[in-house]
Parts: sequence; C-alpha cells; structure tokens
Amino acid sequence: MSTPPPLAGRLVPLRTKDEVRASLETHSVYVVEVPAKFANAVKDAVQAALPDFKTSDISHLRRVVQFKYLPPHLQKLFYPPARLPRGDEDDPASASLSASPASLPSAPTPPPPPPSSSPIGDGSEAAGGGTAAEDLHLVRYFLLCPTRHIQQTDLAAIIRTCPPFDGKTAPPRIFHVTVPALAPISAEQAAQWSDQYWPISYKNTNPYGPHPSLVQRNQDELQPEAGNWLALARAAGRQIADQCLGEKLGVVVVDRTRNAPEIIAVAGDCRWRSFTGTPEPPTGTGNVMAHAVHRAIAMVAKKRLRVAGTDPAYLDRSLFCDSPLTEVEKTYYDKDNISSSGYLCVDLDIYLTNEPCVMCSMAILHSRFRRCIFGNRMPYTGGMTADGPGDSSSGGSGLKNGLFWRPSELNWKFLAWEFKEEDKSADAVTCFKDTLHV
Repeated sequence: MSTPPPLAGRLVPLRTKDEVRASLETHSVYVVEVPAKFANAVKDAVQAALPDFKTSDISHLRRVVQFKYLPPHLQKLFYPPARLPRGDEDDPASASLSASPASLPSAPTPPPPPPSSSPIGDGSEAAGGGTAAEDLHLVRYFLLCPTRHIQQTDLAAIIRTCPPFDGKTAPPRIFHVTVPALAPISAEQAAQWSDQYWPISYKNTNPYGPHPSLVQRNQDELQPEAGNWLALARAAGRQIADQCLGEKLGVVVVDRTRNAPEIIAVAGDCRWRSFTGTPEPPTGTGNVMAHAVHRAIAMVAKKRLRVAGTDPAYLDRSLFCDSPLTEVEKTYYDKDNISSSGYLCVDLDIYLTNEPCVMCSMAILHSRFRRCIFGNRMPYTGGMTADGPGDSSSGGSGLKNGLFWRPSELNWKFLAWEFKEEDKSADAVTCFKDTLHV
C-alpha cells in the first residue's frame, strides 16, 4: 500500500472552556489616588470594612501602581494628579494641582475628559503649589476592590477617615476601572491585558487548563509527524467513501510511547453501511455506532484481546462495523503491535480528519486517549472546541463544549490541537454539510 504524502500545516492548541471564559470576563473595580506613604492605611481601612471581600479574588492584579506603569488610556484619564498633603509641611488646604502637561514630557496631553470619565468626588483642580512631575513621582494608584462590594459613597466615607483625607483636604479621587475578572493563562496574555486594562501579575501558571510549557513540549513532539497521520486518516476516509459505505472521514490511532511511533488502528466512517454489509441511501443520520472513532476504538480493543490470546471474533457485531473493511484498515489491524495490558486506549494518540461530535468526543475521553489532533473544525456539531471558529466570543456559532479538558466535571482530561493546513486542497474541503456529526 502506498503511503499518502504528508499534509503541510501547524498545530494550534485548543483553548479550554475555562480559558475562553477567563479571556472574556471583566468587572469594574475602584482605584483611588493616594500618596505612597498612606497606601497601607487606606488598604487596612477598606479591608476592615469589607470582611466578605477576599483579596485572592484580585491577586492577579497589581494593587499599587505608579503613574508611569499605567496603560496609556488610564494615564490620560488620571492626569493631572491631585496635590495631596504628604506631611506636616504641606498645606492641608491644597486640593489639587493643575499643571501644564509640558512640565512632564513623558505624560500624555489629554483633552478635557468627558463627564462619563470624571472621577467620583468633586475632582476639583484648583491651583496649588509644586509641579505635576513631583506629584506623579509621589502619588500612587491603589486598586481597592470590585465595585460590587460597596457603594461609592460608602467607600469615600471610609477613605475620609484615613490620612491624608481625614477632614483636612478635598475628597479623594476615586475612579472606576475595568479589569479582567480572572487570572491570565500565559505571559503573553498578561502583557496584553497590562496594556489593555491594568498592570497584571502573572504567576507562571494556568489555573484554567494545561500549563503552557506542557502544551508546548507535547506540541514539539507531535508537530513533525502530525501531517503524516492526518494524511493517512484522509486516505482511510476516501477508501470507505469510494465504496459508498460512509463519508470521507477517517481516524488513525498512534502509539508514541516506544522508540518509534506505531500505528495501532486506522478506520473510516461507515454510517451508510447496512447490517448486511451493503450501502444504504445517505439519508438521515445513518448508523451512528459506525462513526470512525467508534470503529477505531473497537479495533484497538480487539487487537488487545488477540495479543492476549483471546479470539476477538466473538465481538464482531454488524451494528458496530468493528472489523476492517478496506486495504488500509486491514494493513494495520493485522499487526500485533500493541500490549495486551493497559486500559483500552490509554497513552495512545488519535488523529481525525474532522473534529469529533459530542458522542465521539466522549468516547475518546472514556477510552482514555492521551492526545487528540483533528484537521477541520465542525462548528455546529463538534464537541472538542470551546470557542467559535476564528472568534473568542462566548456566543455565536458552535456548541463550545470543550470536552477535552473539564476536570471538575469529567473523570479524564487530555491535550487537543487543531491542525491548520497550509494551502488546503479542494479534496480537503469537505463536501458534506457542516452540521454533520463526525
């Protein structure tokens, strides 16, 4: 049997359902402008007044930030800084400083802020002594808590009990700032959010999915040969379709735990094959138990029995089409290259021409596959992806189940990738509806 030429492309890791949610959810927090030396006093007063507020909920956000580290849109909103007393030598009656932006070359020159972006409080900018540069150096922007925990008037009253706001100065400048509600999943995302929202603290972990370093290590291992196995899966689907027994859908199961990769099973889709073995009219759903994934898993099970010395013939059921039917399926089914021990498909990788449906995604999960790679998304029926095609929204098309990584709800998890093929040929473009269950 001739080997099909490998597909050219790259692997793109799938995002988990929680990762998609983390990239979308934001909420509003209070930020107060305060002299650096009084930040702790303000923090202690606010936290004492909010016993139900857990600082761990905002541990991914930097609490105290200098002006120069703020993203540009917040620098424009916060400038110029208030002139706040920083010691006994300051005049308590000084409210805020209105200085020319020219005195601070690095600060932006904002237009007059619209009413909607004005800080809470009187926000007065009466003339005072000193320079804006000096105030920017001494002032800090302190992220207090999400706005849902306290009303702004109550928060202002609490801050008014703290120096330097305790009855001697103008009201504190309190701002509403939109920030990510959940922690970033990578250093790149943390940098993006720091520029888009507020300075972020990345702790080199991913609480919502596999760690980026784990994904990268596995991807580096799989990338060189992924095109080979996907090309073989496509050939398996084509051979079945040529017999009018199923769609052009194929699956390859590979064992990479040895020195050299071993192909354990190859299977094509058989949904249009009748119980007597003849083609059926391609109407309705066909035989859902004869999807390529189910056939490949059944072949793995039968090979384990055969290697263990048990005749697997008694498992043959026409409903499941679990015996090889084409040349490429028979070639790899006849090889005794799998251990008799081990739980079904544990430590094996599965390659699919298309994203599996929910039923087949759960079959992959319950069979304990190690990794899953598919070629084409099925946005309306696929069970692996957690986001829509080419978008990051929580709505839109697609089931967005992300079944490959939901450890709090399912008893197994594995890594998964989409293979982005370069210069996709006409044969690679599926001729069936994108609502087909693979």
